[in-house]
Amino acid sequence: MVIRKLLSCVLLLGLAFPTFSQSPTTVPPVAESAGASSNKTDGIELPPDQTVKFDEGFVTLQANCKGNVKWLVISATKIKYFTLPTNNTIVISVPPQGGLITVFAVGLVDGKLTDFARTSITITGGSSPVTPPNPPNPPGPNPPGPTANMHVTFVVDLNATTPALGQILNSQKIRETITTRNAYYRLYDANSGVLKEKGLDKVVASGGGPPIIIIQNAGGTVVSSAKMPGTEAEVLQYLSKVLGGQ
Repeated sequence: MVIRKLLSCVLLLGLAFPTFSQSPTTVPPVAESAGASSNKTDGIELPPDQTVKFDEGFVTLQANCKGNVKWLVISATKIKYFTLPTNNTIVISVPPQGGLITVFAVGLVDGKLTDFARTSITITGGSSPVTPPNPPNPPGPNPPGPTANMHVTFVVDLNATTPALGQILNSQKIRETITTRNAYYRLYDANSGVLKEKGLDKVVASGGGPPIIIIQNAGGTVVSSAKMPGTEAEVLQYLSKVLGGQ
């Protein structure tokens, strides 16, 4: 009971709806012994444990809870994340060196705290050299139809992210527009080492910096890049124009 109260203080006082934050570099013993061993408890449910590749960019978690949710992210590696309190969502950066991320969440329902829910993200693989893509080229007046295995990369600076940008990055319509065209969705922080490994840091710089959208073909060649539009509708229009298809 004492341990549960201590972790409650951490969540309620230290992490009261953070918009942007970084995980601690060491694992607090209180969190490891809090007893939150399940992703589902009475009043709150998190996605199950998952495994992603080191170049995934970001992982989005949404808590199923009738009340507001507070988060605690623990990793041996310092990572960045931001929350969208309106829909109880957290977006967590994936460290390119791999490792394990543990996420705790607690809900406030009818003025009472739920038990803690817990889920883990295991990152596999590691950094590997990739041939840099060619410099960006704007789409032509008649872009081709959908091409299999194209890559759509969103690059943002988490230290300068706005609520409007957060809504775009969490947009299900945008994700579906990409995946239904046989393309891959990627999201990276501007300081991620993966960008340099893939040669995309030069694309970001030549495009005026983040936030920016970069679209590559299956071979890694950049076919289009553009500063991030301000609304979901504008992003969808841009993607449809470049990727083609229905």
